[in-house]
Amino acid sequence: MLTATKLSKVYNAVPAVRNVSLTLEPGQIMALVGASGSGKSTLLNLLAGLADADSGEVRLNDERVMGPSEVLVAGHTNIRLVHQEYQLMPNVSVRENITYALRFYEKSYREFRVNELLKLCRLTDVQDRIPRQVSGGEKQRTAIARAIADKPTVLLLDEPFSHLDLPNRLIVRDLLFDMVRQDDTSCLFVTHDATDALSLADSLGIIRDGKLIQFGSPVDVYRKPATAYAARMTGIVNIFKAKHLATLNLPEVANPNEFMCLRPEQIHLDDSGVKGTIRAVLFKGSHYELEIEMSRYVCLNLLTTRTDLRVGQSVGVRVASESVWRLNG
Repeated sequence: MLTATKLSKVYNAVPAVRNVSLTLEPGQIMALVGASGSGKSTLLNLLAGLADADSGEVRLNDERVMGPSEVLVAGHTNIRLVHQEYQLMPNVSVRENITYALRFYEKSYREFRVNELLKLCRLTDVQDRIPRQVSGGEKQRTAIARAIADKPTVLLLDEPFSHLDLPNRLIVRDLLFDMVRQDDTSCLFVTHDATDALSLADSLGIIRDGKLIQFGSPVDVYRKPATAYAARMTGIVNIFKAKHLATLNLPEVANPNEFMCLRPEQIHLDDSGVKGTIRAVLFKGSHYELEIEMSRYVCLNLLTTRTDLRVGQSVGVRVASESVWRLNG
């Protein structure tokens, strides 16, 4: 179990991480979502023992993870961090990059484990190439293979999907699933894109300005975001003031200046519903995203599989009152 308790870190008088506490259970996949500059990478370095915290502590199985000022070589032996830039050795092969992580093991086990990792990470066909001769996805998988070679307790990943096209994103996502099942490794990754976090993680946190502002299951965080920031970081969302609820034929609330949110899949086309005008029709492959102007102050995004809708067309929409969620800020 990896635990962080009230971690804080300041760089040049600017708080990078502020009073963050979290617990990563064995075999769990956790995701932290936040905008660029929100403190995600700094938090990973603190968790890995690669940076000194100004206050708070990190413990792995009740043993304190010491920072670089307290040890000869920075980092904990059972915690691996895969950086966004991969940090592979540029002039040796994919196979040798992975083998290097096992250099202190016997040759027979080293060869067995490297072959196992090449297969698991789908790198067998490129094992003899050097990093500049392989794709971004293959570099990412090489970095992960090297990180998990000696079966660490915890794997930390910094933006593991940011440089990848869709096919490679799916491969890396499947790899993380397989790795957790096979070795019972705990995994925490940070990202600015919640698409993969929602589908992959067991638990999801929202980080802003160095603070963990919401934490829970992906379903709860998505459906019940605490703030407008959390709502926007986890997907498409409609946000409007409560005083405009009447536009959607929804009951009023006590404070008309509160902000409400509504996910696009919770809005339904209904000929008998409240009328609006289609402003945009965006093809998304499996569905269309519609932008519908309901009034001067309310414009809704919703999803549909209908193919008969055009810009300028009048349509009816229906929203259940229980689908609308009140935001705290």
